[in-house]
Amino acid sequence: MNNVTFAYPLVLALLGLLPVLAIWRFWPRLRRRRTGTFLFSRFDILKEQPRTFRVWMMPVPDVLLLIALGCAIVGLARPQAMQPEEVEVEGIDIYLALDMSGSMRAIDMSRTEIQTLAARNKKPPNRFEYAIYTLKEFVNSRSFDRIGMTVFAKDAYLQFPLTLDYNTILGMLDRLALGDIDEAGTAIGNALGRAIAGMKESEARSKIVILITDGDRRGGNISPMQAAKIAADMDIKIFPILVGREGATLVPVGRNLFSGRTSYQEREFPINPELLQDIAQTTGGEFFRAADAQGLSEKLHQILDRFERTRVRDTTSVEYQELYKQWVVWALLLCALQFVMRFTVLRKFP
Repeated sequence: MNNVTFAYPLVLALLGLLPVLAIWRFWPRLRRRRTGTFLFSRFDILKEQPRTFRVWMMPVPDVLLLIALGCAIVGLARPQAMQPEEVEVEGIDIYLALDMSGSMRAIDMSRTEIQTLAARNKKPPNRFEYAIYTLKEFVNSRSFDRIGMTVFAKDAYLQFPLTLDYNTILGMLDRLALGDIDEAGTAIGNALGRAIAGMKESEARSKIVILITDGDRRGGNISPMQAAKIAADMDIKIFPILVGREGATLVPVGRNLFSGRTSYQEREFPINPELLQDIAQTTGGEFFRAADAQGLSEKLHQILDRFERTRVRDTTSVEYQELYKQWVVWALLLCALQFVMRFTVLRKFP
């Protein structure tokens, strides 16, 4: 059975108005406070007359109108039937752990290269932007590998669990931006811990975590080596990739008041390649360095070429079937029916 969801669920709150409308419409009838079409001096004579079928049918148009309003509200909420497509494929379970700390704003270019781009009205990409660009290319190149992702800075957060739904992954990567999370830190251990937790139910023969960072551990309540030992016990291999050039690099610090162009300042961020090497060695992975987007792309594909694939079943995509049309049609039909009844068989005279 397909799961039903609503594109605009808040619209369903309008259904709460229907009982109010029902009370407003029918309460005068229950209290017998209606004003008759004709006035009689002796009402007791009418009370002795039997109630005809037409009299019993008088509330029906109002009931139909309320049901029609309910159908219209449900239609406006845009109900959709979710149809997940499941396939059995052979692939690797991969978790990406992406650094979103403040140092990822650094630009690995010389001032001359930046000025050349500025002359062409082009913005130089920072480390985070070329990481996102490379990850999107990486996702597009995969076919049967399940991918999950954590992002981290001062703390670590699950971005999406293991999935074959690459369209959703690409959409989430497009929406990621520096500043989405607190940049003051590099909680490598927390990021690895969340990635390892995401692999807990994995049945794949090959389980790997690709850690993309440009710095040393700063903050976090889980030690990177502690996380690495847990990963080793679960047969998860970690491949750290240290991105960015070594030494001082340029960071944007605002705009020049006179030229209107972005100003840059040299800064040097602490790195700890020895820690990343130890993490890789503990889990049976390998440590890499990538100075630019091309180097990062090469390392990502180099990592995956060595692993055995496992047959798994998963959802590759989710299609949504729109259901609002039938609700709108029912609303229109009920409105038409109550209109016909009100002005034909239940018409009031004069």
